[in-house]
Amino acid sequence: MRKKVLAVVFILALMASSVPASAKIQPYVYTPTVPETAFAVLALYETADYARVLEGCEWLMALRTPFDSWGYKYGEEHEAKYTAMAMMALMRGERIARGRYNSTINSAAYWLIYKQNPDGSWEDYLGTSLAVLALKEFLKGNYINDKLIGFKKQVQEAISRGEGYLLSAKPENDVERIFGYLALGDTEDLEKMKVEGRLKAYRAFALAYLGKRVELDDDFNDTLSIAMALYATGNEKYRKELIEREHFGFWGTLHYRVLDLLSVSKVNGFSEMRTIACPYLQKITPGSNWEEVVLADYYLTCNRTPSLPSNLSGLLPWQVAELARVKSLLGEDYSEEVSYLLSTERDGVWRDFYNTEYVVWVFKGLNVSYNYSSSLRYLSENLTWMLETTEAKTGNPVYYNVPTYYFAYAVIVFKEFGMERELNETLKILKDRQYPNGAFPYTQGSIAGITSTAKVLWALQEADLTETEIYERGTAFLRSLLYADIPEPETNGTAVVLANATFLLIKNSTYLGNTTGRVCTNGLDGYVVIYPSKSPLTVMAREVNGFKAVARENGRSINYVYIALAGALLLVAIAVWKKR
Repeated sequence: MRKKVLAVVFILALMASSVPASAKIQPYVYTPTVPETAFAVLALYETADYARVLEGCEWLMALRTPFDSWGYKYGEEHEAKYTAMAMMALMRGERIARGRYNSTINSAAYWLIYKQNPDGSWEDYLGTSLAVLALKEFLKGNYINDKLIGFKKQVQEAISRGEGYLLSAKPENDVERIFGYLALGDTEDLEKMKVEGRLKAYRAFALAYLGKRVELDDDFNDTLSIAMALYATGNEKYRKELIEREHFGFWGTLHYRVLDLLSVSKVNGFSEMRTIACPYLQKITPGSNWEEVVLADYYLTCNRTPSLPSNLSGLLPWQVAELARVKSLLGEDYSEEVSYLLSTERDGVWRDFYNTEYVVWVFKGLNVSYNYSSSLRYLSENLTWMLETTEAKTGNPVYYNVPTYYFAYAVIVFKEFGMERELNETLKILKDRQYPNGAFPYTQGSIAGITSTAKVLWALQEADLTETEIYERGTAFLRSLLYADIPEPETNGTAVVLANATFLLIKNSTYLGNTTGRVCTNGLDGYVVIYPSKSPLTVMAREVNGFKAVARENGRSINYVYIALAGALLLVAIAVWKKR
């Protein structure tokens, strides 16, 4: 938890820093992950999209630990499988920018050897398979630093021990089985496997890696599967899908909860969060009647039809009211819910403050014929009690422990019924509860919450109270948290300028070094922009004369562009000779 809090604080501080006036404000809600970024690099290398390969590689460099190893994402425990994935990606980057990644690749290989268990395994069957695969490629491509005496032999022995483990151990699932066959070069058993869903892409990747031609045209909905399908087929459909999933040079997952972003999407000016979050909602399946009610509004936000419970007896009053509201939006009959609520109220009260205000809010919106006086009197008296009563143990007012969203709905109800005193007291509670950065906590003094903040802002909108300080500060908080100012480098002839950015220079498939703030592009294959230089938000690779890949085999570098040019010249010479 401490790491996550520190990460969020760091991102907020970074985004609040000064940026050029030409900066473009964009949603920044994803976090880079090693598997997605590494396999995207592998796939895009096969399609010669070398600029994106370098972008991915630089993000992997940013995600590594001080030991040149990797976890699933930054700050997580390093593991063999993620280190192996990153190694394989960086080895492709090294072919485009020789000298940039080789030291890191060697360190990662050394870390793998150091972490190998006595029985030849790394952590589990999948980790062992990927480690063996990466070390084999490391050895075959001759990435080994010649100054590391005896290292080659250590790598060979580690591979041998790893293969021994894979042959003797039993994979627990088809993913482990696929990568085990791949590490052992077992095309025969791979071809015999019967798989469905995303495993089709995994199997296709393994076969293609081993040199087998693969036919695949299935649809996949996760980044890893799409990347593997692209690697296996080169299909333009998969390439487009993979590029659409790139975020500022990396591939990864949402940094925030889907439901948080959907709550924010209801705040004016944040509707694009809906486009980002809705595709992920299908992964959330309600497991109970309560969850069906809670998720219903989110489904409607994403233009999806929710599943609704039919039995009302197990629901709280606010949930029954919400069910009526959702049904009205769907054009369905909600008379049963209204009748149930009318039969269960006691002197204008449904259970407690929140349940009562929610039912009143829904009834008013649905124009239900109901005498609100008893309910409104209860809400007024209960608010006064919360303000005047203190807890015996702490001495704090009772309302300190009342969730913020209680007061959000109270704002709407009190404004709707013209209850000025109660409205002003509720607004004062919210103003006092709001943090200096504009965020609202779940309860007084707790951790700032996205949904709590969004709920208050939405309620202020519903009550037509957007011209208030608490609304402006709240929207400023969400914008600073969920958006980033990403500047574009300025080009003037052969000079490219971007303050607080690092430029990596690449010429003749070789990494020349880096500059800060400015670069001259004369004669370069291209350059990579890392912004800002420390703790990057974005990585952009730009071609000048074009990035080229150099294969490494048997200790020699082979530039495919030059080979192709030589081949073309040879054909021209033959044609001229024939004419003679």
